[in-house]
Amino acid sequence: MRILLFLIAILSLFSGTLVSQAGFFNYTDVYDLQFATNASISPDGSTIIYNRVQYDIITDKRYSNLWSIATDGSNHTPITSGKNNYSQIIWSPDGKQIAYTSNEEGKSQIFIRWMDSGAATSITNLTSAAANLKWSPDGNMLLFSRQIDEPMPMIGKLPSPPEGATWAAAAKVIRHVGYKEDGTPIGSGESYTQLFIINVSGGAPRQITSKKANHSQAQWTPDGKSIVFTADFKASSAIDINNEYIYRMDVSSGDTEPIVAKRGPYNHVELSPDGTRIAYAGYVDKFLGYQQPEIHIIDMKGNQQQVLTYKLDRDPEGLQWSSDGKSIFFMYDEYGVTKLANVDMDGNLVNVASGLGGANIGRPYSGGYFTISKNGKYVYSKTDAQNPAELVTGHFPTKMAETQITRLNGQLLMARKTGKVESFWVNSTVDKTKVQGWIITPPDFDKTKKYPLILEIHGGPYTAYGPVFSPELQLMASQGYVIVYTNPRGSTSYGADFSAYINHNYPSEDYNDLMDCVDFIVGKGYIDDTKLFITGGSGGGVLTAWSIGKTDRFAAAVVAKPVINWYTHTLTADSYPYFSKYWFTKMPWEDPDQYMKRSPISLVGSVKTPTMLLTGDLDHRTPISESEQYYQALKLRGIDAVMVRIADEGHEMMSRPSNLLRKVAYIIGWFDEHKSK
Repeated sequence: MRILLFLIAILSLFSGTLVSQAGFFNYTDVYDLQFATNASISPDGSTIIYNRVQYDIITDKRYSNLWSIATDGSNHTPITSGKNNYSQIIWSPDGKQIAYTSNEEGKSQIFIRWMDSGAATSITNLTSAAANLKWSPDGNMLLFSRQIDEPMPMIGKLPSPPEGATWAAAAKVIRHVGYKEDGTPIGSGESYTQLFIINVSGGAPRQITSKKANHSQAQWTPDGKSIVFTADFKASSAIDINNEYIYRMDVSSGDTEPIVAKRGPYNHVELSPDGTRIAYAGYVDKFLGYQQPEIHIIDMKGNQQQVLTYKLDRDPEGLQWSSDGKSIFFMYDEYGVTKLANVDMDGNLVNVASGLGGANIGRPYSGGYFTISKNGKYVYSKTDAQNPAELVTGHFPTKMAETQITRLNGQLLMARKTGKVESFWVNSTVDKTKVQGWIITPPDFDKTKKYPLILEIHGGPYTAYGPVFSPELQLMASQGYVIVYTNPRGSTSYGADFSAYINHNYPSEDYNDLMDCVDFIVGKGYIDDTKLFITGGSGGGVLTAWSIGKTDRFAAAVVAKPVINWYTHTLTADSYPYFSKYWFTKMPWEDPDQYMKRSPISLVGSVKTPTMLLTGDLDHRTPISESEQYYQALKLRGIDAVMVRIADEGHEMMSRPSNLLRKVAYIIGWFDEHKSK
C-alpha cells in the first residue's frame, strides 16, 4: 500500500498537478524553454547563424532549426522550419555558403546552403553521421570524419537454417576493447573514426584514412595540400588511452608523417592561420585522475616554442587563433563561471567575456562555447543563475559594450517565479580550505519560516557547478525545498591543487566539505534540520552513497547513477581502460583493498537512511549493476529502499525531456514521502 501511495504521488507531480503555487516554474515549462546554441559568425562579422533548440511535448523529443541574425540583433529570421535537428554550422571562407548537418532526410547528412538565394541541398548519402566539418581554404571541398564499422568477427560455422525455418538471433561475438557505448544496446561491431573529403559541387566522398585508429581533430593546412590530425596507430591504443600523436597527411598521395612523436594527450589542436605553428592544450601524463593542461605552441616539426598559460592556474579549452596569428582565444572556468579570454605569444592574458554556457535543461554545470570572426567580432551563449542561454556579441580588442541579441525565453520567465540563487563560501573543517556553494531558495521564500533542504551533488568528480540557469534544480526549488549545490575539493575552476586533492583519494575529505556547506546553511535559521535530504548523480551518486554511510542526518537519499563498488565498476563500465589507469595505482585484482576502501558498498552496513536508486537501463558509464548491488545490500539489511530503472536511457538520463522530468518527480516524490514522517 505504501509503494502504491508513493507512485500515486509521483504521477500527481508528473501530470502537472503541482504542489507549488500557480506561476512557479513547473514541469511542463521545460518544453517551452528555447536555447540558442552552436552559433557561427560569418567571416566578415556581419551575420550569425545559430541553432534554436526546442522541445516537443507531443513527441517528447528535442528538435532545432537554423536562424539568422545580424550581429547588431536585426534581421532575426528562420532559415529552416520543421522538427528536425541541425548541427555543425560552418561558413565557407568567402562567406557565401554555409555547411551543416541535418537529419531532415532521415539519416544525418551534410547540407550546403547558398546564403544569397537561400537554396540548400544535401551532398551526401551517408550511413553514419558526419562530424568535424572543415571547409578547404579555397572553399571547394569539405573535410569530415565518420565512424566506419569493421567486419564482425566469426568463430565457427553454423549450417544454414532450412527454408521457412525461424532460428534464434545470431550471437554477438566480441573481441575488441570498446564494445560498449553509453546509451545504446551492447553491440559486437568494432568501428573507427575515419577521414573523408567531398567536393561541395557534388560527387561521392573520398575516404582518405583507413588504419584501425580513431583519426581526430582534423583540419586543412592553409595551402589546402595537407591535413593535420591526431591519432594513435599502435595496436595497444584502445587500452593505452590518452596517448595520441599529431600527424600530417598529404592529400594527394596519402603519405603521412608524424609532427609530434611524443606521447600526448593533445587536446583542442588548432593550426595557426599561416600554417607554421600548432596550438594545443596538454600536459605531461602522470596517470592521475586530474592533471591541469596548459596551452602549448609548437612548430610544424614538433619543437615546442612556448607555454602560454603558465600564469593561469585553470583549465584552457576551445582554442581558436586570432586572424593575425598573434594570439589565441580560449575558455576557462573560474569559481564555476566560464570565461572567454585571449592570450598573446608572450603569455599576456586578457579576459574578454564572462558567463558562457547555460544551454541545457539539466543541472548547473559550467561550460560554453564561442565563435569569432576575422575582424574580432565574437558571439557566445551567455547565462546566469536566473536566465537560460541567450546570444551576446562583442568585439575584441576594442572592448565595445556587449549586446544581447536574442531573448528567446523572456515571455516565459516573466510569467514564472523562479528561485533566487546566491553564492556562499565556507572554510572546510578539515584544513580551512575555502569551498564555494550556491543556495536556491523557493519562490516566495520567507526567512521566518522553516524549509526542508536538498543537498544536490555534482558528478565528475573533476567538473564544476556554477551560477548557471538550471531547470532541474529550479523544479526542485519550486516544490518548496531550499537547494544547496557546491563545488567540494576535487572540483575544477579553483586551481590545480584544489582539483588534485582527490587524486587517488576519492571519495575522502570532499564528504567533509559537503557537510560543512550543509551546516552553514542550516545555521542561517530557516532550515528544518529534521528534513535534510541528499542526492547526486554519477560522481554525485558516489558521494551520496558515501555520505549516508558516514552519517544518518538525512531523512532520505536518492543515489542516482552511482559507482558503488570500484572493483566491479572498473571491470564493467564502458571506459574501463581509463579508471584503473588514472584513478587507482594498481589493477583491482592486484590491490583489491585499494578499491574496496573507496567504495560506498564498504559502508553499507552503517546505512540507516531510506534510499532510492535511480539509473538508466542503458547506462554503461556507471552500469545499473552498481545500483543493483546497493539496492540488494540495503534490502538484505532491512533498510527502506526502492530502485528506479529509467527505460532506454544512458548516463545522462535526458535523451527524452520527459525522462528528466521523471527523474525530478521521483526525487521529489521520495523526499516528500519522508518529509511527512
